[in-house]
Amino acid sequence: QVEVRSSDLLQRRIGWLCQLVRWGAVAYGAWVLLAIALYWSDAGRVARHWSAWLHVDVSPPGPAQLAGGLAVHLVLWLAAAAACFAVWRLFTLYSEGRIFAADAALWLRRIGVYGLIAQFGDMLARPLVSMIVTAHMPTGGRMVSVFANPPDLLNVLFLAGFVALAHVFRAAVDIADENAQIV
Repeated sequence: QVEVRSSDLLQRRIGWLCQLVRWGAVAYGAWVLLAIALYWSDAGRVARHWSAWLHVDVSPPGPAQLAGGLAVHLVLWLAAAAACFAVWRLFTLYSEGRIFAADAALWLRRIGVYGLIAQFGDMLARPLVSMIVTAHMPTGGRMVSVFANPPDLLNVLFLAGFVALAHVFRAAVDIADENAQIV
């Protein structure tokens, strides 16, 4: 009779899911990076997008403005990439059977924190990007636009939930460790 370890059972039950999420995080990070590069490489698209968003006629920005907008979004992408890396690490731990472990709680917290940095960074960057894309406009046509969308709040709540769950998991790990020491 062959003895089956609980880690083998866990691997069979969630291993495929862990791999799917890990590679999904990589694909998402690459997709966003590509989308940023394609967006900022098309001055006409940038002008159309910001014209619709600002409700004014924005002419196509010049190369320096495109580079400035690209730079802002690449900095924001770094926070999103850090969140994707944290997803990779968390689901690597899960696939190894380290679900209720201190290091798993830490990576879950990092997902939330890096995601919140990316979300708030995006919200704070919008006025800067609106200045960048309208900087070439004549006086009176330059704009600074501060705005938030309902999905922004949903993202903040979702990511804050990750941070809260990480604290709950960390407390569970601490309680389990205390109980193990008593026994």
